[in-house]
Amino acid sequence: MMTDSRRSPQKSVQADQAGGTFDRVPEADVAPSPLASGNERRRQVHAAEVRLLYENATTGVVASVLIALPLAYAQRGVTSTLVVSAWLLFVLVVALTRFAIARRYWRDSRAEISSGRWKALFVAGTAMAAAAWGVAGMMFYNQAQPTNGIFLMFVLGGVMLGGASLLAARPEAFLTFFLPIGVLTSIRLASAGGEENLMMAFLVVIFTAATIATTWRFHVAIASSLELRFDNLELIENLRAAKNYTDALNRDLELRVRDRTAMLTEADQRKNEFLATLAHELRNPLAPIRFALETLKGGSPPVTAARARDVIDRQVGQLVRLVDDLLDVSRITTGKMMLRRETHELARLMTTAVESIVPLATAADHRLEVKLPVAPSCVDGDGARLVQVFANALNNAVKFTPRGGQIWFTAEMQANEAVVRIRDTGLGIAPDVLPRVFDMFQQAEPILERSAGGLGIGLTLVRRLVEMHDGRIEIRSPGPGQGTEVEIRLPTTATVEAQPMTADKPTVAAARSLRVLIVEDNLDAAEMLDVAVSLLGHSTKVANDGATAITLAGQFAPDVILLDVGLPVMNGYDVAQALRARPEHNRIHIAAVTGWGQDEDRRKAREAGFDSHFTKPLAPAALEELLARVAQGLASDGDETSTPRTRLTDAASAKTFGR
Repeated sequence: MMTDSRRSPQKSVQADQAGGTFDRVPEADVAPSPLASGNERRRQVHAAEVRLLYENATTGVVASVLIALPLAYAQRGVTSTLVVSAWLLFVLVVALTRFAIARRYWRDSRAEISSGRWKALFVAGTAMAAAAWGVAGMMFYNQAQPTNGIFLMFVLGGVMLGGASLLAARPEAFLTFFLPIGVLTSIRLASAGGEENLMMAFLVVIFTAATIATTWRFHVAIASSLELRFDNLELIENLRAAKNYTDALNRDLELRVRDRTAMLTEADQRKNEFLATLAHELRNPLAPIRFALETLKGGSPPVTAARARDVIDRQVGQLVRLVDDLLDVSRITTGKMMLRRETHELARLMTTAVESIVPLATAADHRLEVKLPVAPSCVDGDGARLVQVFANALNNAVKFTPRGGQIWFTAEMQANEAVVRIRDTGLGIAPDVLPRVFDMFQQAEPILERSAGGLGIGLTLVRRLVEMHDGRIEIRSPGPGQGTEVEIRLPTTATVEAQPMTADKPTVAAARSLRVLIVEDNLDAAEMLDVAVSLLGHSTKVANDGATAITLAGQFAPDVILLDVGLPVMNGYDVAQALRARPEHNRIHIAAVTGWGQDEDRRKAREAGFDSHFTKPLAPAALEELLARVAQGLASDGDETSTPRTRLTDAASAKTFGR
């Protein structure tokens, strides 16, 4: 029977993006398609009906020939031999033509698609056959030979009944066959005259109508059967497709789970390595700090004390850099890093980065060769972040180059890009590690074998910052022991008067002594901050909880409150809101000094009524600048009762946010 010609089901192929490895369904496995539409179902049934006609065509052709031969033989004494022979020849030609059409149909692989054309050919062949039998009814009936007439009617009736079973598939076929035979035969009988002939003509009409009605019912039954068959086939096919699709999804889910498990296992391993590295990197600065403090306790000579203070200053700076790198990576990965874009001269950015790395290179006895761009070239971006990119790459070159090595820091212009390269004669990178150098917490050496410090986030931070500046970064290395080259490409902009890098502003002397309230639950931190503020010539009071801070604010009338956020019972946000609710405290400058430094923390501080936000540890220079600016504001606007004047953050320069 006819093959199912459903519409091709849609393939479900999901692309990766975020993960790439996941979200995939094999193309060979497809989702089940919906049931065919009404037009599609009618086309299928129509093609099947035509196919059924051609399946019965050979039977009809053979039956026509077998019936025509005895009928022609019976007419040998009734009708002219020439006429009978011509009629029989016509029947044979029609039979051969119909047989040839049927053979062509079965050889045509697209027969079901072009069923309309094949139906027309079949109906044409049927019409020729009907003409042959209708002519027989006209020519072979002789009222002088009643027996022959009865035999002729019997043959024609049998032919019509046979056609009812073979041609019922399509109305065009059986109507084309029945009507010519019935009409021509009844006309011949009626034209013969006489009561008997008229009665026979009437009976032929009745027989033809009854045959057509019966055949029509056969056709309706066949059509219904075919529709049900296709519905069942499509349902079975859909169930099979659904099973295959489900199996494909299950296989894909297994692959996803396996891949995800492998990724989680690797991430967990890298997390454990990172925590171990973090503990190592945090302990490293603490050891020299502790010994330096012990040195200061024993009344050591001034030179030794100065060296101890330098050690403490450097190691604290190292701790701050570690925490800052972690915060920067967190801001970038969560999309909270904001760039302050300006036009900067590339040579100036490179020079600033070199200044920060020269002491390390000198201590390691490295030779640093710097080649600035020959022609003036400018880039559009955040100057501090671009310096951070160059400094991080240079710092890696210094750390991973054996003592006495060579480092090249060069820049050149290519088309509309500035190409900055940092090349060294250092340890190099193994080929299997090179594709993963930008991964978070990626380190080439095992934890215990690392001679250089770091958390494995520097290159991740560098790449993200470069991409945020619409640039590209690539790292190349011939292999272990053969050095490394970092290539950074940044789009250039028109050469204009570049903005100078923000330099550290000279400390502004306080215009007057301030009253400063320090609120900190860590007793050591509170004491040291009290000492630092007192050394700047200001009066201080210390509170270790929020309730005490509110009480002292009413008694002490401070100009500045250095307020920790993470306080017991009543946190810093609640304290700030309580103070702002009282008009007499509206002029107080409230500065958050906290370990919470995310953008969300700054937003909460601003909404609670803080004027400025500093992330611990508070730099002495930032503290001095804050107090000096507040003192200047009080000196010039002492009678103003508006909101606090100075709004500082913990950046090197003054930055404000509104309350």
